Amino acid sequence: MIARICRLLVAAVLTVAGLGLALVPASAAQAGSAVTVSGTGEFSALRVTVSQTADLINQTVHVSWTGGAPTGPSGNFSTNFLQIMQCWGDDPAGPRREQCQFGGLAAQGSPVAGAWVRNRQVSYGDTLHDDAETLLPEPGKQAVVPFTSVTGTTTTQTGDFFTAGTTNEIPLAKTRLDGTGEADFEVQTATESYGLGCGTVVGGTPRPCWLVVVPRGTTEVNGRIAGQDYGHTALDSSPLSASNWQNRIAVKLAFQPVGAACPMGAAERPTAGHEFVAEAVLRWQPRLCANGGTVFGYTELSDATARSVAVSDKPGLDFVSDPVPPGEVPANRRLVYAPVAVSGLSIAFLTERQSAGEGVVPDAVWQRDGEPITELNLTPRLAAKLLTQSYQLALPLRQDYLARNPDFLTRDPDFLALNPEFASSGVLMSTVDALVPTLDADATAVLWTWINADPDARAFLDGKPDPWGMTVNPNFRGLSLPVPNFPKADLSCGGTGLLRSCVLDLRPLAADMHDAGRAISRGDTLGKAPTGFATADGKPELKAVDRQPQGQRSLLAVVDTATAARYGLPTAKLRNASGAFVAPTRDALTAGVTAMKPSAVPGVLLPDPLATAAAAYPLTTVSYAVTAPSALDSAGGAAYAQFISYAAGEGQTPGVEAGRLPDGYLPLPEGLRQQARAAAKTIADQAGKPVTTGAGETGGASAGAAASGGDGGAPVNAASGQAAASASVPAAAAAPVTSAKPAETGSRRPAAASRPTPASPVGPVRYVLAGLLLAGGLGAGAGPALLRLSGRMRR
Repeated sequence: MIARICRLLVAAVLTVAGLGLALVPASAAQAGSAVTVSGTGEFSALRVTVSQTADLINQTVHVSWTGGAPTGPSGNFSTNFLQIMQCWGDDPAGPRREQCQFGGLAAQGSPVAGAWVRNRQVSYGDTLHDDAETLLPEPGKQAVVPFTSVTGTTTTQTGDFFTAGTTNEIPLAKTRLDGTGEADFEVQTATESYGLGCGTVVGGTPRPCWLVVVPRGTTEVNGRIAGQDYGHTALDSSPLSASNWQNRIAVKLAFQPVGAACPMGAAERPTAGHEFVAEAVLRWQPRLCANGGTVFGYTELSDATARSVAVSDKPGLDFVSDPVPPGEVPANRRLVYAPVAVSGLSIAFLTERQSAGEGVVPDAVWQRDGEPITELNLTPRLAAKLLTQSYQLALPLRQDYLARNPDFLTRDPDFLALNPEFASSGVLMSTVDALVPTLDADATAVLWTWINADPDARAFLDGKPDPWGMTVNPNFRGLSLPVPNFPKADLSCGGTGLLRSCVLDLRPLAADMHDAGRAISRGDTLGKAPTGFATADGKPELKAVDRQPQGQRSLLAVVDTATAARYGLPTAKLRNASGAFVAPTRDALTAGVTAMKPSAVPGVLLPDPLATAAAAYPLTTVSYAVTAPSALDSAGGAAYAQFISYAAGEGQTPGVEAGRLPDGYLPLPEGLRQQARAAAKTIADQAGKPVTTGAGETGGASAGAAASGGDGGAPVNAASGQAAASASVPAAAAAPVTSAKPAETGSRRPAAASRPTPASPVGPVRYVLAGLLLAGGLGAGAGPALLRLSGRMRR
């Protein structure tokens, strides 16, 4: 175990974004590198398409197919399904079955499919024998296909390399009645699966891997037809059984390099701040450090902590949504803000149809069980219900104070009135809350502001029943909003003795939005449940709750739009102040930027979740890079100016390649790009120079100049870059600055209502984590490895 931990730490230290080598067939489409491959033999009509095969990081790729036979009978994965896995292998012909990550979910079982379909065992007893199988069992044992790792280890005890909690396999993927199907598959790099080693640099080239699809029909490995001359109606054998493996479809995957894009040990310029820039910085880093360029580290911090760093003695470059209130800027400082990214906070979801089944609902309904539902509407009141533990099954034990409330979201008439599709196809879904991050964020306060401004949601939070009689969990009644976090105010427990568990066991918070998004994309609630056994100190032993099985997943998470895109998650349409339901599309984010309001810092815009523009997404976020040029040396000023110039230029070109802007971001509108370029120039020009207020006088400078472009010019519209008629929603063309002045209402911190805020039991954990990140991420002399250990593990 110690050796394994060391290997994982080494992989984490080597984690870094990099320039990828497109190791894909020549016929692959350049845009997205999609590849389509045909099946063989009885599956010759099958066409499988993988949406992206080059420049991969840890992400999802969309796998779709045509020409299959419908999964059945009754949609229970008995026959005609696909099994998908990731493998390594240096042979151009494809991987061997021993090189595939599969069988990690076998112990979890499944309500559907046959006995050995989910595992590596290829001996099945006297009633089922594969004549093509060469791996024979030893006396008294079973034949199990061993796993051979990229490190050379061969073992049948695969837990050292992948488990139910880490594997990315899809053991069962459904084909629809029309012969088509789709699934989002998580590809893993060497950091997530060191046994596969994908993306590690060998001979100057990132190691490729393979996505392998094993199609299953109706014929068992003994040549008999399931449900006819074979006694079982479901296929029983493993996809690794020799006869099944012969039908495999392998697609080569090319990765960005792990551990080679930026030189280890090189001097590093620190950047730190909120999570909304993380995906973009991940892509920009390798291009910025290429050919001897500057290495920029990144540490994830809350907005509040990043603001504290910005006014410290060593500000670096920090990312925030709200600016530092002008009254908190030291007298000898001048802060410069540059917009670098536009994205949004979203409620992402993964919901797969789960009807009451055959004989209960019409055939046209149950025959679609397992297919994803990709549209979902939420009002502020519904969001409030999900975030206040107000559904009965959000707690480990039913409580009398929730007795009149629905068990979960899809039994709530309030939800079904807006989402009628779930009335028949969501009967068995058990969504009770959204997985939320631990770290505080300004965008979280915006979400709560959106909720708080809605009369129905506010009345619900104050204890008024909704029209169907549902009431808020009384532990949240009178919640004072907005807050920058997601309190767990109800800490109730359920069970007794060794079966006792509590809310934070079964319904924990995620480390961050990336953790939440990745988890729900895998059907993982991150919850833990008691095993019935005791730990060494006599407490109930807990183990991870089984993932929700493919085709029966129903999960929500609060994540940034870039994380949702990375893991292939659809996002809910939120009702904005105009009454329109809007998803965070590019057009809606553009309208959201246009609808933003000025802050107390000239040129810095704040989200306006109460904007009445019909097209505007209410949780749109602009990320600003901020620094104090006077606290930098000239080299630091030049480096950070380079970063901002790149971010506002080539870094706004959408794409999956290193250096491009990932999906989930809106390219900066021209007005914001002009502002960023002006900020970069100011930082470079003023680095190391004291702030002056007049003839030779050192101290605070007026921020007023930036409001008119710094040189008396007209304000510039954030979206168009053209001169604006008024300064109501402009982004100033020149670098916005703030200096010491009397305290004023600067950043977005709406006045709280006169209600007590329920204590947040996870608050101390939140701030300890932020403190650790700050101490680790901004410590002197740590070098590039610091980024990989203190920041989010992404590759």
